[in-house]
Amino acid sequence: MDEIGKRGGVVLAISGDSPFCRAAFMKARNFPFALLSDVHRTAIRAYGVLDVDRNVAYRSTFIVDRDGVLRWGQAGDREMVRDGSEILRVLDVIEGLRRKR
Repeated sequence: MDEIGKRGGVVLAISGDSPFCRAAFMKARNFPFALLSDVHRTAIRAYGVLDVDRNVAYRSTFIVDRDGVLRWGQAGDREMVRDGSEILRVLDVIEGLRRKR
């Protein structure tokens, strides 16, 4: 998390759970970032990660740049391993491109 912040990034998570369930989950896990509730699946649908049959979101990670442009994303099932080093690499690439402008 510190490395993302050093790169000017902010971590936000979105859950399809109700605000009550989301709050209990956050308290139990003590996440160091915000977990937003999307009970109507608005953001989950917009990013194309809704598993319609189960009405849940696929585990996903997205990077949106400072201009609001989706630059990178990955989605998969619950067993998919998240590689934080890949997120840092993409942030470094985006920052390098921004500096060239």
